[in-house]
Amino acid sequence: MARRKGSIVQPTLVVLLMVSAGTLQLIAQNNPPVPSAQECTAPAATPAENSSTNPTAPSTTLPTPAADTLRLYMPDGQLISHGLTVYVTTALTANQKPRLRLLRSHAITEAAEDEDMPLTPVLVVPGQQWTETYLGRQVTPTGTILMFDTSSMGLAGKAMVRVRPLLYWEGGGCVLGPREINVGDIRYAMAWTVILVVATLSLVIVLARAKRENPMLLLTGIDGHLALSQAQIACWTIVVGSVVLGYGLIQREIPEIPASLIVLMGASLVTGGVAYFQDVKKATVVYAATGSGPAAHDWRWGDLIRIFPQDRAPELSLAKAQMLFWTVLLILLFVSKSILEGGIWEVPWPLVALMGFSQAGYLVPKVADANTPPTPPANPPPGVP
Repeated sequence: MARRKGSIVQPTLVVLLMVSAGTLQLIAQNNPPVPSAQECTAPAATPAENSSTNPTAPSTTLPTPAADTLRLYMPDGQLISHGLTVYVTTALTANQKPRLRLLRSHAITEAAEDEDMPLTPVLVVPGQQWTETYLGRQVTPTGTILMFDTSSMGLAGKAMVRVRPLLYWEGGGCVLGPREINVGDIRYAMAWTVILVVATLSLVIVLARAKRENPMLLLTGIDGHLALSQAQIACWTIVVGSVVLGYGLIQREIPEIPASLIVLMGASLVTGGVAYFQDVKKATVVYAATGSGPAAHDWRWGDLIRIFPQDRAPELSLAKAQMLFWTVLLILLFVSKSILEGGIWEVPWPLVALMGFSQAGYLVPKVADANTPPTPPANPPPGVP
């Protein structure tokens, strides 16, 4: 039962940062992609950077971190399908052959042989500025922006992995990211999101079936017809919840929901609430005039573009058709933009206003119909019992 020692002790990465006389050393042990130890030396500050730290030199820019502090900034929650962007507060060129390594920790899982291979940048742009949060304040550092192609990189079926970025270049210079960040794969994030959302919806259906009720009754009005406002609330809840869940799986922190999306969701909820109370008011008026409630209906998909007057047969409604049209288009646009942009899409305010006008056009006939008393039945002709 002799076994190799390497099969018992899993390969690990030990990163020791040792600062001595301005020298930063990175020692990698028992890691196949790195055959030897690597020494890194922080580059000297440029004359422009030295002048920015001179107390006698005038400064007209916002305060930024000290220029002699070499820092690496890599935004959290980037997608490998979109490439990775890294910012470093020093001047680099492609001739210095910068390379990026994403150091992963493996407390439970085993390390893949090629997961720690260095990435080569496809774009190196020195002399750029960016905005980031440093020590609790917004700063605008100057340095180099590097973009790395990760289209061939895989996460082994995971929605995201936590990595510690390390950037190094020829001449012994390198810089290690201040903390671990998340890198995600949109394909697996979408797959896991669909699985979790379907499981949640299945739970709702099971709870409804437990009382022997049709789950579609959640989307109907008080008279049983399929309510467009209820369907819109359900659609936006599922879609926005799915997108937030998907990016929540990828990012280190809970994604920030844009204000326009909150307003859009709120307007949908208000529309559904007003429509429901108008239906209740309509039923009350009908009961007071006739002694019975509104006629019951079996729900049909066509109910989404029909209205149900008190004393007439159901009619097609242009206002409801318009509201359904804009709801479907805006949901498709929101999902596609959120996937392509790698973040929750901020719906433009003109589209929010357009949706609001559509919802107002949907509510006006409901309010008018609820305030109209039902037509009393005609008197029968003489001699007819």
